Amino acid sequence: MKSFRATKIIATLGPASRTEEGIASLIDAGVNLFRLNFAHEMRELHAKTIALIKRISKERKATIGILADIAGPKIRLGELPNGEAHILSGQFVSLSDKSTDPKIWPVRLREFAKYVAAGDPIYLDDGTKRLRVEEIDGAVVRCRVEVGGTVVSRKGMNLPTLRHPLPAVGEKDVEDARVALKAGANWLALSFLGSAQDAEPLRRLMQNLGVERPLLAKLERPAALENLSEILDAFDGVMVARGDLGIEIEFEKVPAVQTEIIRAAIRAAKPVVVATQMLESMVHLPRPTRAEVTDIAYAIESGADAVMLSEETAIGENPAEAVRVMDKVAFATEALHLNSEAPMDMEQPNIEAAIGAATARLARDTSARAILCPTTSGAAVRAVARFRPHVPIVAVSNSREVVGHLTLLRGVLPFYKDLTQNTDERIREAEKVALEEEVVSTGDVVVEVGGYPPGKGNANLVRVRRL
Repeated sequence: MKSFRATKIIATLGPASRTEEGIASLIDAGVNLFRLNFAHEMRELHAKTIALIKRISKERKATIGILADIAGPKIRLGELPNGEAHILSGQFVSLSDKSTDPKIWPVRLREFAKYVAAGDPIYLDDGTKRLRVEEIDGAVVRCRVEVGGTVVSRKGMNLPTLRHPLPAVGEKDVEDARVALKAGANWLALSFLGSAQDAEPLRRLMQNLGVERPLLAKLERPAALENLSEILDAFDGVMVARGDLGIEIEFEKVPAVQTEIIRAAIRAAKPVVVATQMLESMVHLPRPTRAEVTDIAYAIESGADAVMLSEETAIGENPAEAVRVMDKVAFATEALHLNSEAPMDMEQPNIEAAIGAATARLARDTSARAILCPTTSGAAVRAVARFRPHVPIVAVSNSREVVGHLTLLRGVLPFYKDLTQNTDERIREAEKVALEEEVVSTGDVVVEVGGYPPGKGNANLVRVRRL
């Protein structure tokens, strides 16, 4: 049996890694999905990068997912003179979305001044710099620097005391999503959402385009945490985006919130990603800190489907090494919890959930080497994956869209194959794939799960068999 890592690794592509050689090296290091950040206006480049990922993945016979990260109402600085500015504590800085004065920093948020008031804090660059609003003069917001440093163009901005709700999905977001969908992205992630209704503009876009892709909700604002249950119902997965979350709420609450989100996502049978600053030291250094290794292990032990690298692979000096470190930590952590009891609690028990729980139990009790699941919709795979079985789930689908969706689910090895409408033939095809891919060997015990009649999106069949 080949080495099996259940936890998925997501790597963000950027200047340090989006070449053919960079993408290939990250796949070889263990990446399962690539993230493309649409916050910056590079649609044509992102479309070309998606095509490049698909070509390299095919050449390497690797199933690699593509996550398009749509900015949403994320507030950013515009272009600063000379690309950056150094500010000192006690200095004054003016911000505006309208001024053309080079001495006033541009902000990419229409009517920016209405969202703040005198006395409000403004955080820049993942909270590493802090301003305090002193006064507002029309469209110009004058601030005093409380924590200084070097600020570069297009860096993010956080307003913890936001005075008005931000627009959920703007025209730029819809166009970015359109480009990503047409190029073939498997997942769309939406940043800075606040409610379940924020999914609707992207759902309408997909309906108009005649495509269907899963949506990932990035949880970064207090409003999203308050509406977590509704967001889990409306979206297909969630991301604990800790960079902005740790500024929008008290930083000491982030670990508990992360655990709460992971548990809620598992109960809802939705994949959950933990992201931001997991190996930040490796942007420049060849080795991680002990605290970073512990952070990754905690996310994996808590049940996260995937862990994500951002700057580490986008602009870092050691992109592939960062992935290899995450890969090693995941293997070591999973080995410690190989025989852990799968969580069997279900908020809303149904036949599909019961089949999933029974499958996970059978795999454990029979010492099975794998779970085999031919699927058209992916529903049977999701039903099993939610219970975190300790063996790989070999998912074989005749839908490339479903295969792309399943790249994010913990423990799932997705493969594309033509499938008939005969249940026995579909299961035999899954067995063939598992043997060819060296996930199992002749003589191994496997648990097989599917639906009858096939292709109807219902899991209602499970059996144990020795190959």
